[in-house]
Amino acid sequence: MTSKFFLPIAATLLFALPANAADEISLVGKWTGPRERIRQEEGWKEGLATLVITEQKGRTFTGHLVRANPSGDQTEPLWGAFTPGGRLIVAADEEGTYSFDLVDTKTLDFCYAESRPKAAAVCARLTRQP
Repeated sequence: MTSKFFLPIAATLLFALPANAADEISLVGKWTGPRERIRQEEGWKEGLATLVITEQKGRTFTGHLVRANPSGDQTEPLWGAFTPGGRLIVAADEEGTYSFDLVDTKTLDFCYAESRPKAAAVCARLTRQP
């Protein structure tokens, strides 16, 4: 009789955990790290990327990415969302799309791609700043 009641409760808890874990993910803050980029016409470039997530509501967020360049920093606003548990995180700006991997609470990998007007791809490993 005990197993009759235990199994449904155990199954309910097991399937409830991923949803609760998603509610606990917070991307808000400043993330910084080295980036490597290749662009169709300009070739290879390295530099510093800083992602600032300014607001998060549930599994959606907004912020901006700052790319450090010798000619001056460039800032791009972005909007994103993630699946329960944060296994899939995506974002977009006015020109391209981002994909993210939350490695742990202090490490966030991202790649970015755009195809128009000139193809480009960039990836970086970012560390959450205090």
